[in-house]
Amino acid sequence: MLLDEIIGLAVDNKQPITTLLRKCIVLAHQLKNERLRKWANEELNGYGSIDSLPDYRVLPAPATGLFVGPGWARFEQGIPSFALENDDRKFAESVYVAQSIGALEHLLRSGSDSSISFPWNANLVAIYQNKLQRGWQLFSAQQVIPKSAIAGIVDTVRTRVLNMTLEIQLEIGDKDEDLKNVTPEASKKVDQTIVNNIFGGNVYVSTGHSTMAATTVQQQQNIVVGDWENLERVLKDAGIASTELKELSEAVKSDGSHKLKEDGAVMGWIKANAPRVLAGGIKMGAEVGKAVLTEMLMKYYGLK
Repeated sequence: MLLDEIIGLAVDNKQPITTLLRKCIVLAHQLKNERLRKWANEELNGYGSIDSLPDYRVLPAPATGLFVGPGWARFEQGIPSFALENDDRKFAESVYVAQSIGALEHLLRSGSDSSISFPWNANLVAIYQNKLQRGWQLFSAQQVIPKSAIAGIVDTVRTRVLNMTLEIQLEIGDKDEDLKNVTPEASKKVDQTIVNNIFGGNVYVSTGHSTMAATTVQQQQNIVVGDWENLERVLKDAGIASTELKELSEAVKSDGSHKLKEDGAVMGWIKANAPRVLAGGIKMGAEVGKAVLTEMLMKYYGLK
């Protein structure tokens, strides 16, 4: 049975983690859960952007630079993050491990080095070449992490899959036919189980990241003016349930031509449902959720 197979692969460190994640893709298709399918594929293929990395793939790591001077004199020195521009400080504070899980597993098996180096991009070195040490040029820079930190990423994936699968087994049963006959209510519970175990639960976006989070959601949605079915699909993807969608439909009819009035029924609905909004499986704060829902309704009404 599929769930038992996944549990067996998760607890056996000798089994390739790529096999475990491919089984998760099969599970995702049987459960019709896009969130799990996307995560397993990104782990297998690598992440296209550091912005989409899970928390366990962001590791603390200071930067060290090699500086050269007259006569090719050289010395190494740590690069303090406050010496960099705000947008670049992360490259002197953290390493963003975006490689496929298979590549990480191969890295652990190869070589005898106890640490792994992450060199700075040549463009970043060029930007700070003459900005960090007067009379000296930055020749190269790198961040170093212990190999055990990479092993921690692989182990985290195994453990999260194991916990997720055990909980799903308790919720819907351990037979393959149980996976194919999941009720809508059980499907919601399974989705929350996936969020809690794979993505670390409901993470609220702070107000300092509100603009970034709202922009990300807006870019992913393509709302057609006046198309209610299209709006419903978008809102469902954002975590809004059928009951709340029915309430919104009634609020839209109630407001009539008074679109998005501050004291109108639709704005009242937005405020009430803002805390439910999800982005990439992560629950957003009420203020961010309100901004996202307002943006969606503005597009639906043709006000933007």
